[in-house]
Amino acid sequence: MKMKKKWTALLLALVMILSLAACGGNNGGKQNTSEPPKTDTPSPPDNSENPDTEGPKETVTLQMWGGVQGEYGYDALVEAFNSEFADKGIQVEYTRYVNNDDGNLQLDTYLSAGSDIDIFMCYGGTTKYYNRVDAGLCLDLTDELASRGFDPAKELGATNVAPYAIDGRFYAMPTKTDNKAWMMVNADMFKEAGIDLPLEGWTYAEFMDACQKLTKGEGLDKTYAVRFCFADTKDYLRAGMGSPLGINSIYKDGAKETNFDSEVWQNGIQMLCDAVEAGYAYGWDDEVADDVSFANSFLEGKCAMSLGVANIRVARDLETYPHDFQTALVPFPVPDESYMDRADHGIMSDAGDLIVVNSKTKYPQECIDFIVWYIQGGMAPLASGGRIPLWSGFDKSSIVDAVNEGTTDAIPGGAFNEDSLKAYLSIGVGFDEAVLVTEKDAEVETVFDEELQAIMYGQKSVEQGLADMKSRADALLK
Repeated sequence: MKMKKKWTALLLALVMILSLAACGGNNGGKQNTSEPPKTDTPSPPDNSENPDTEGPKETVTLQMWGGVQGEYGYDALVEAFNSEFADKGIQVEYTRYVNNDDGNLQLDTYLSAGSDIDIFMCYGGTTKYYNRVDAGLCLDLTDELASRGFDPAKELGATNVAPYAIDGRFYAMPTKTDNKAWMMVNADMFKEAGIDLPLEGWTYAEFMDACQKLTKGEGLDKTYAVRFCFADTKDYLRAGMGSPLGINSIYKDGAKETNFDSEVWQNGIQMLCDAVEAGYAYGWDDEVADDVSFANSFLEGKCAMSLGVANIRVARDLETYPHDFQTALVPFPVPDESYMDRADHGIMSDAGDLIVVNSKTKYPQECIDFIVWYIQGGMAPLASGGRIPLWSGFDKSSIVDAVNEGTTDAIPGGAFNEDSLKAYLSIGVGFDEAVLVTEKDAEVETVFDEELQAIMYGQKSVEQGLADMKSRADALLK
């Protein structure tokens, strides 16, 4: 009993000691108002009489979100920027978001909530961009770019930036060129079939003749001539088939009526139907049922041609997608010889990958510093990932080298045919016109997709599908 009382007394004493120590140390989590103990540590210098003396500058870390994996150039880009701007007190961290409906919803939700995202990449043409500007998510860059001597039209091309001006103001800058009217072709298969690469353009008749020569085998062993990306984005088909109409690819002058009654659209969609019917191309239902993709068709040698020029980065990733043939870029065919003056599809030299500053950022000046750096050379590492820089100051030969970098050991001459890359990079230079666009683009594109699907599934004739496409789309423009 005595022993128990002794332990109790000791415990009480210990509790009292610890309580006093805690009170003296942090005052229960509140600020300690008692005088701090004196030490021999020297006090910081008093600069109150010399206000121009600056202390160490706090580093600002910008948060950037984009839809491309870091290994496709962004890791190297971030490393280069952080090294160059370390002394200026600016750093950047990159986060990849998935560029699909769920990923874009996540991005928009975070932006609307006032998250710490400072800079983000916006994809999908004008549709998402317009919506985000309307929602107040994008910072107006116009005046700050001008103060830095950055003229968007001179730096990036008047045609390229025109679609992104809203009442004369810019809330984003396009950064890469991406001509959706060009195709990826297996250069080795073309050579074996005795077909010259049509770098200066070709007609539907020449295209169909090539398809006949390139289609081989039956069943699981069949090699198709072409994949039209029916189950993927239809942007490529719209660009390829509509390009011969120039600025009126989709809309007639005034943009109050669509151009879907043009023979260009009639001939283009008929060509698609003929290629599928002849067995040269995957049908829409085949693409869906077999989950046909660029990787499991073109890169596995199961088709000789594929739309989807955005897959440059995938085609050069030989570690993930091993293959031993060289890829070339060629233009989508045109209806006939009368359209050969537009066979390079220069009007479709699309400018994309919009770089945007979050309107709620705490660091607008630093963000715009980063944007100018990014455009004027900083994005060079992305060329090795297949994203071709738009800036007029880039050396195109260096871009060709970057695209083929690290691939020449596996594929003689590199993953991409050099002449075709040079042809691709030369298009659209100095174009002073742009394809007409409207705020109804997204809805018109949905109508196009639905009616094209009905045609390709045999539910409507080409004539009926186009007539319905036009009437439905025109109604949206009223």
